[in-house]
Amino acid sequence: MGSTDRRDVNTTDPATVEDQADRVLVSFRSPETDPDDTDDWWVADSEWLQENMTEDTYRRYLRWAHAGPVAVGDEWEEFVNCGCASPEDVILRVEAVDGGTAIGSDTVIDVVSRKLVVDAGGADAVIGAGQ
Repeated sequence: MGSTDRRDVNTTDPATVEDQADRVLVSFRSPETDPDDTDDWWVADSEWLQENMTEDTYRRYLRWAHAGPVAVGDEWEEFVNCGCASPEDVILRVEAVDGGTAIGSDTVIDVVSRKLVVDAGGADAVIGAGQ
């Protein structure tokens, strides 16, 4: 039998996290896409994918899956259910952390495409534009 790669499961309860950030900006991109280039973008820049990633249930999942310390530049391999049993793999990248150092139950998570961050010239420009 073959082996399967499994990532460690975070069992931290977000309600118990200390120094919770007020807001975390997370970008998403395809695993095949260069994170600093905008020439090879695919469906990850589509509105329907971003819509699924900004739903309350997905952001609640992110608070549970990644509760605890967080830093700009952290990346997580995830997937998004796009309906009809068609998940899309994505790489999530922490672009900005405001008001604390950890993701907790009260942390607001904003999700944008990595292309938007690159095109805007960085996370500060995205935040300043109100996403």
